[in-house]
Amino acid sequence: MAKKELPTYVYGYPSKRAYRAFPQPLRVTDVVEQASRAKQINIYVHIPFCRYRCTYCTLFLTMRQKPAEGESYVVRLAEHIARYGEYFGDREVVSIYFGGGTPTLLTQHQFGELFAALDAAFPKRSRKCEITVESAPDTFENNLLDCLKALGVNRMSMGIQSMVPGELAHSGRPYSVETAEAGIKALMERFSHVNLDLIYGLRGQTRDSWIFSLGRALDYEPQTLSLYPVVVRRMTNIMTSKAHNPELFFSEAEKYEVYDQNVALMASKGYRQESFTRFTKIAGGRAYRQEASDFKGTPLLGLGVGARSYFGRYHYGTDNIDWSAASPIINAFSARPFDPDAIASHGIELTPEDLARRYVLLGLTLSALSRKDYASVFGRELAADFSEELKALECLQLVDLADGDTYQLTHAGFKYSSIMARIFYTGTMVALEEQYQAA
Repeated sequence: MAKKELPTYVYGYPSKRAYRAFPQPLRVTDVVEQASRAKQINIYVHIPFCRYRCTYCTLFLTMRQKPAEGESYVVRLAEHIARYGEYFGDREVVSIYFGGGTPTLLTQHQFGELFAALDAAFPKRSRKCEITVESAPDTFENNLLDCLKALGVNRMSMGIQSMVPGELAHSGRPYSVETAEAGIKALMERFSHVNLDLIYGLRGQTRDSWIFSLGRALDYEPQTLSLYPVVVRRMTNIMTSKAHNPELFFSEAEKYEVYDQNVALMASKGYRQESFTRFTKIAGGRAYRQEASDFKGTPLLGLGVGARSYFGRYHYGTDNIDWSAASPIINAFSARPFDPDAIASHGIELTPEDLARRYVLLGLTLSALSRKDYASVFGRELAADFSEELKALECLQLVDLADGDTYQLTHAGFKYSSIMARIFYTGTMVALEEQYQAA
């Protein structure tokens, strides 16, 4: 931590970088067995279409979709929803999340088809079921938003990233600041919960321009703001740009200094910090229910070619996702009927130790690791498995033990949570990720 290096934000364990080909394709009966005790389920629907690829983006998507290809993909998704409903339709749905890509590139009719399929296959909904759709400012008309609200969407998430024209352009976003502001207004007028994403560390960004962008977003008083440090990954345009012009980017130490400014500003505006990136005014619960529910062990059913699923010890994706060849993979998915004996070719089977480490790591990053809950889930005391690690974190003043039961992050704990999380990686998981990076 003394080097002030800001690591990649840890948002899950294991990451997709640890996935490998299964010896045999995963069967739906394998994951049904893992979810046999679960009475609830989360659903993630992946829409892999975008109009453009941002310079920092490594998401699985295509910019070359034709209308017929989009319709074929939606038809196949609806089939998968119906078939999975045969196995999991009796579970109570805690959350539904449409991610991307850019889901708001779908038409009203296509959203209607998918929601009709979800309603038929998964009729039991939690009273507080969170239904989220991701969006971009230049991808929707107001009538689409009205349609989504009528379908039951109660949370919208939109990537804004910057409110400065030059920074938007360097990010690969070809719309104006006025378009971004119109998009925010349209969401705020219709939905009770709006999350806005912004990114600091973009090409050409200064401290002043970042505070300007954040201040403009705060003017709209969104319920939640997610503030991400830019991540420079292989095969992205921003990696090439930074290699040629490093002086145009924040240093790692500067990103941490900006983070400190963000925390102070958000607190002064009445926002509560929930994670390294997320700040919210939502009271009486988490601002991202799917994440919190998943971290507690509720199975996550991923639908679509780029989705991930979590069922007990099985974590998997439908295919070996190579985003440099997205279009052929998406078209192959659309053409392939649902096969209950081969629902996934790639993923990982976690060990009992991995499951415990995942529970602790993710619970800590959300500042909600309960000793009582750990004992209930794993049948043994938290201190019996992780006493040394937790004592070290307490000595470093990264965590506090609230009410004698729940470990919560201190200000320093939030700041260094991604470093802290890596303490709980197994050697095997570290090796798998290093092998991926070296490939």
